Amino acid sequence: MRKRIAFITVNAEKLYQTSLIEAMWQQSAALDYDFIVLTHFVNFDNETEYLKGDENIYTLIRQLRFDGAVIDLGSFYSRSLSKKLEDMLFEKGIPVIALDYVSERFESCLQNNREYFRQLTEHFIRVHGFTRIYCLSGPENVIHSIERIEGYKDALAENGIPFRQDHVFYGDFWVNYAKGFAERIVKGEIERPQAIVCGNDFMALQLCLSFAENGINVPNDIAVGGYDGNPDVSSYRPSLTTIGSGFRENGIEAVCRLHKLISGEIPRYRTEVRPAVKVGASCGCRADTSGDAAISDKIFARDMTLGIFMHSNYSSMMNNVKNMDECAIVLAQNAYLLYPESDFFLCLCSSGEENSDSGYTDKMVCRMKYCNGRCDISQQEFALDTMIPPNELSDRPAAYIFTPLHYLDRNFGYCVRRYSDSIVFEQYYGEFCQVAANSIERIRMLDYERSLNDKIQQLSERDILTGLFSRKGLISKAGSLSPDRRYYGVIYCIEGAEQFRGQYGNEYVRQIIVSLAQAVNLSCARGELAARTGSEEFIIIGECDDSDFPEQLFINSLKSNLKMIEMQQSISISAMLRRLSAVTDSSSAPTDMIAQLEKKLEDMRSSATESSSAFLGKLRELQYNVYEEPQLEWAAKKAAAQIGISTSYFQHLYRQFLNISFNADVISARLALAERLLVNTALNVSEIAEKCGYPDASHFMKLFRKKKGKTASEYRKAMTGIGA
Repeated sequence: MRKRIAFITVNAEKLYQTSLIEAMWQQSAALDYDFIVLTHFVNFDNETEYLKGDENIYTLIRQLRFDGAVIDLGSFYSRSLSKKLEDMLFEKGIPVIALDYVSERFESCLQNNREYFRQLTEHFIRVHGFTRIYCLSGPENVIHSIERIEGYKDALAENGIPFRQDHVFYGDFWVNYAKGFAERIVKGEIERPQAIVCGNDFMALQLCLSFAENGINVPNDIAVGGYDGNPDVSSYRPSLTTIGSGFRENGIEAVCRLHKLISGEIPRYRTEVRPAVKVGASCGCRADTSGDAAISDKIFARDMTLGIFMHSNYSSMMNNVKNMDECAIVLAQNAYLLYPESDFFLCLCSSGEENSDSGYTDKMVCRMKYCNGRCDISQQEFALDTMIPPNELSDRPAAYIFTPLHYLDRNFGYCVRRYSDSIVFEQYYGEFCQVAANSIERIRMLDYERSLNDKIQQLSERDILTGLFSRKGLISKAGSLSPDRRYYGVIYCIEGAEQFRGQYGNEYVRQIIVSLAQAVNLSCARGELAARTGSEEFIIIGECDDSDFPEQLFINSLKSNLKMIEMQQSISISAMLRRLSAVTDSSSAPTDMIAQLEKKLEDMRSSATESSSAFLGKLRELQYNVYEEPQLEWAAKKAAAQIGISTSYFQHLYRQFLNISFNADVISARLALAERLLVNTALNVSEIAEKCGYPDASHFMKLFRKKKGKTASEYRKAMTGIGA
């Protein structure tokens, strides 16, 4: 089994973090390790229920097998969480490297801040001839601040410039202090320098912005330098002169040191990264953009995918799911929103519900996976320590990024992204996962509400909604009927209630139930007992007469009353009803007949479910094929024939299982393809229409505008700024 290195960090959606993760994973892969990233999304120092759920992902430190770990504790704002993470790693007893912070428990791996900051300061001295240079560092007595100030002092000494303590300012490594510092220079409270070298890029960027707002030109009036080479600020202007790749080199060094602790061997191969001054416009040089292509591509891809996500109907689709099967289907339909060169796994705790302190179940269930551009929503149980279903584990070293799946502090499971090449982590990925978690919580609440209503019904003799007897009340009354007489029983059930609930809402189904109850009540003119025994089930018991079909009189009466109510209320009920009958004999009591009717209904439903479920896999496969190649000529009649059922039954099953009509789904798939082509290609609208299966471009344009609220050209311009 391949060895594993864990990386504990936060805010993986930032380009800085993904660049660091990619460098560390490439070094890990070269040493034949799987690289496991445990991360969460909300980085605050408080104790909200949501944060408890988010931070639950780190219980995997205890539960998964790791051969060693690197912890990036400096990226966590919560001190209590930081201590908890160090405690868990220490208790695990594996080799650990503390990345870029000083730890009392683990070996620390720090950037060479002194040397790199010396190089940065020296650039301003030797290239630009500045002698009055301020140093804006981080908090006093912090190792990173101390080392960078020492590098600043080294550069001054090597170039014969006296060091002045009043030229050193202690900030916060964030924009707040930098903004106030700039204001003091603007007001003349601090003498204006020729240049300022900053302890990180965020402070440097804020200085540039604040100076520009107050009419001070960077670099002509004051030159500014940053530190870190943070790709998250690379698109701002003026471009920063900074130190590039130091954090990536340090991540690689941490992996190499960890490998030596694990194996006792010096790494045979080391990824080469050379930190150096990265020249930008903020110092007065002409910006060097030779190394920016990869970052620019990632920023462009990130912005484009964000636009597609914002205009997708993923959230609204997830808001309408009623069970986990539908949830998995909608996730599969929207998997195109994720970076195509990565794989995605939605993994749930097998017990369905855990709290934030208990971690994950020993057995997990993969409910949806997206691998190599194909989706699979079949359920797969697997042991937690394998991380994902074992048949999906990669033959080569891979990077796995674990993120939490929860609602407040209720833990449902986790999501996994797998990469075997470049790492792209969408800005909206946290929201993508949270929408899924919100839907799972809503499904849980719907199930709980149904269960609660069933329990209330069982405890009450009267049905709260309809006023008829409940099942308990019916059994009580039936038990007091004379044993010397014969009785008939009729059970009615409303077919397709769940489908109508999904289409029209709970209130519509409640109206159907109440209207049917009114008709039943009107039909009980000869002392019949009527009860609502389930969510959509009714049982009527009456005394037999001498006819062969004693229940027929009631059935005819109900038909007549239903017809009247349907006309009055403009509602259709009769077509939705299924009916079963039974009659007592000399050896059976009315209560036995109730159980007999319910058993008949259960058998009928099981038979119907088995019959229709046999086609579910074929329908799902068909849907995936539609979304894979929506431009093909898809027709319900042809699809039904391939499955081997009638067109009407095919359309009924498609809507029942997938919550959308077949024709509407084809249109949805084609327009999703159109959106991608509009954003990612230079094809004109007519060419896109043809590629989406619409030879008539005018029809495509009308349809696109009707469904999306804007023309294809307007959509492209909104997403890319480029006209069609």
